[in-house]
Amino acid sequence: MERRCYETVVVFTPELSDQDLESQINWVKDLIEKNEGQVLKVDVWGKRKLAYEIEKKKEGYYVLFLFWGSPITVENIERQYRINHNVIRYLSVKRKDRECQKEEQPSEQQS
Repeated sequence: MERRCYETVVVFTPELSDQDLESQINWVKDLIEKNEGQVLKVDVWGKRKLAYEIEKKKEGYYVLFLFWGSPITVENIERQYRINHNVIRYLSVKRKDRECQKEEQPSEQQS
């Protein structure tokens, strides 16, 4: 199966402790890797106000995952998002492959 660049933004329930949030992030990373994906970047945006109330919640923890995978990888992880009670919303989109390639190359400016 062809490898493509994807990103998924997951909104977790605001009731999670820092430790629980870390556990959920690791769960998503493991999920991607178990479905033949390769996580390149995890960007925790933190707790933010939702645009509209979801399940009587006004806030959520936003986390972005950038990864290589296949359409089947995305399908399988989204199936797991739907049954996880800590995930209140998610959105996965295909990115341009060069955006993943850029993340793979170590930056010489970082120390």
